[in-house]
Amino acid sequence: MNINLTQVILAVITLLSGLLTTFLIPYLRQRLTATQQERLSALIRVGVFAAQQLFSTDEGTRKKAYVIQLLQDQGYEINSEEIDARIEAELMALKIAAGWASTSGK
Repeated sequence: MNINLTQVILAVITLLSGLLTTFLIPYLRQRLTATQQERLSALIRVGVFAAQQLFSTDEGTRKKAYVIQLLQDQGYEINSEEIDARIEAELMALKIAAGWASTSGK
């Protein structure tokens, strides 16, 4: 008796490829994006801290330009309001941690 398993094997391969496409690939993309977001946040934090050390208090424009240049040097495209908001949020966190600003939002 000769049993042909070709169709069964093809069906299993098709099923496995469908599962990979449905579950594994989106998971890996999501994980990569989360890792990239963490790296971006860390880089912004480093840039803000460095700018605070390198420039005087009245050079806010130069400080922001420094952070933006640092991000561009690392390959990030800087043309979104999200990046501006992240820079400002990190600066506020630094000011609060250093006691330069209040947490009341005023």
